Amino acid sequence: MAPRRKTAQELWGNELAHALEAAGMKGRELAEAMHVVPSTVSQWLNGHRKPHRKDVERIEEILGTNGYLGRYLVEWLPREVAHEWLDKWIDVEAQAIQLLSFQPSIVHGLLQTEGYARAVLSNDEQVESRLTRQKILDDDNPPMFVALLDESVLRRKVGDAAIMGEQLTHLAAMAERDNIRLHILPLTADACAEITGPFVIASLDGGDEVAYLDNAITGEVIEGKEQIAKIHRIWELLRSDALPKTESIKLITRMAAEWKT
Repeated sequence: MAPRRKTAQELWGNELAHALEAAGMKGRELAEAMHVVPSTVSQWLNGHRKPHRKDVERIEEILGTNGYLGRYLVEWLPREVAHEWLDKWIDVEAQAIQLLSFQPSIVHGLLQTEGYARAVLSNDEQVESRLTRQKILDDDNPPMFVALLDESVLRRKVGDAAIMGEQLTHLAAMAERDNIRLHILPLTADACAEITGPFVIASLDGGDEVAYLDNAITGEVIEGKEQIAKIHRIWELLRSDALPKTESIKLITRMAAEWKT
């Protein structure tokens, strides 16, 4: 098997590591100079998080890199994540302290196995980007992730039966984590006329909220308080009809076994 190709964000992290070495600094020292926690610099270095533009400007100033780190960030990452709205959302996602998600048709990207991701995405770069995004769930201080999935997601074949069995087994395992709550909206639940597609609500440190709406063609990042309040209302309606955690895991496990047979 060929070695995994590094993502653009990981490559940028390597450049940051080289710049630190050239400046005779450690990541901890950079964190102190920027007044951020050391884990933030670690996430930049290992490609788990994209720095803000102002962060890069400050890094350049401290390390004396004369602008090339900023140019690389601008030139490399858009090739990997082509849509401005998605780039913006990934940045929000990486900073979130809580994520509330509803998916009516497929497994949420943060919970997908590589096989499942390859079945729903069109190219290797998109798959690598998605797998990189999942690393936020493995951080030292991961967000609280509450995911609602329609029961049809468990029954709809993506790829083949083997991929589905692996995916649902992975879902059940992820649902056991302390920072993840996974609930299934049963097919018997009343339909909600206001649902037009999947959405995610991100809560940021400081109390701000940002939402993301997805459709078959593009996505939309929502920051207006009134719109987010409406999305919250829909979320609460769906959450009230969803199965409890234990029952959800039992259903996922049973469906995984059915796919494997």
